[in-house]
Amino acid sequence: MAQESLAPVAAITNLILGIITIIMSNRGDNQNSHKRFSALLIGWTFILLSFYNFAETLLDQYYSFVSPTAIDFGLVSLNGVTKRDTLVLIQFGTNAALNIIMLVMALHIPKDMGTGVSWNSFIILMITLYCILIPPLIFLGGFEYAVFQLWIWVAVGLFWIHTYIRGIILEHKTGEEKYRSESKASAVLLLIWLGWQMIWWLSAFSFLNNEWFVSVLTQLETPPSALWLAAVNLGWSIGAITACALLAGEAFRTSKRGLSPISLIVFIVFFLGFANWIQDKLLLDAYYSCIEGNCDTESSIFELVNYLTSGVLIYLLKPLLLVYLMVQFQIIDTSSEKNRNLIRIMILLILLIISSSIIELIQSLIPIPQMISGTLLAIGIVFFIGWEEKITENFIGTANSSDIDSIQGDGFNDQMLKNTSLLMSLLVVYIIVLAVIFANTGV
Repeated sequence: MAQESLAPVAAITNLILGIITIIMSNRGDNQNSHKRFSALLIGWTFILLSFYNFAETLLDQYYSFVSPTAIDFGLVSLNGVTKRDTLVLIQFGTNAALNIIMLVMALHIPKDMGTGVSWNSFIILMITLYCILIPPLIFLGGFEYAVFQLWIWVAVGLFWIHTYIRGIILEHKTGEEKYRSESKASAVLLLIWLGWQMIWWLSAFSFLNNEWFVSVLTQLETPPSALWLAAVNLGWSIGAITACALLAGEAFRTSKRGLSPISLIVFIVFFLGFANWIQDKLLLDAYYSCIEGNCDTESSIFELVNYLTSGVLIYLLKPLLLVYLMVQFQIIDTSSEKNRNLIRIMILLILLIISSSIIELIQSLIPIPQMISGTLLAIGIVFFIGWEEKITENFIGTANSSDIDSIQGDGFNDQMLKNTSLLMSLLVVYIIVLAVIFANTGV
């Protein structure tokens, strides 16, 4: 299964990237404290994604695959199998933590919405209380309440869209590069967090998502509330609005200043949304047959197209863009010799996951023996190792002064940063322990 087979690769890659990022955040002697805190947030984002992917891998291997959509919409239930239920609850817990980290990033990158120690202490307190309270409330109250976290998506999406559009307009009016840096950072962050939602933009506007979702609602034991349905539609809508806002902004900028790498990614994501709409149109009857229990070869086609759209964005684009964000905007100190080797490892890992994804894609489209695919991967690894120093230098050398200066803030000290790392470690342990307790009690 092409899409699912990338989950273990993503789990290991995200774990290593998270550890490396956290280490580098503590070595940022030349960085301001705001950037070091931003690096910590990204590092723990990698760690939480890793735990999510590990749970996803084990569920797929030993039980049944649970899609990210089912977690976000609360369309999962416990079945009394302790190990399986523990993994599902870990996914819910880590998903809640990722949502609040996304909101905190929106308040800090590219512009810090507050200043001083009190503001930053409040932000850290907000992360703590959310991670402590929301998972058990969802576990006790019912998984369908997880859908109300989509309101965070809406708030974050609107906030970054505003920053993005403002940057595009001011860059056009003034010609100053600093405004492009603001719009670029906002676009990258939107692609990281809402990119896989964007691929449903046309299905959302044409209401094809609702047609698909009707078949899901018929499987529910009790009809959902109007608030639940509103949250689901808002979650889809913010992805569609974001995709169109980015397309309009990058198309306008490309016509004035030429094509940029971010513009190219936005155009590709927009095209994937069109391809996803065609898939929904052609395979809707096949999906209905799967729900009715008559699914055969169509399911593999449905899975393949999902891999080519949302799978690429979830497993491949998200870690790639997070690393790009850290390097391009100098959130980590790339000038430090102590960090240089870690940056090389980070870039090699990203190249590895890209190679794995491409090979998985080829195997999905063309059935080739494992021997050949393994050889191709080995050739790719040898090539990347041989050219690693050149690739690293080019990757780091793309940063400009406007990007570096665009992310600013204050109010952190070394002790607060150390306490944040300790706190996040405890929260990860808390989420896992909580999942084990609830799964064993059968709540």
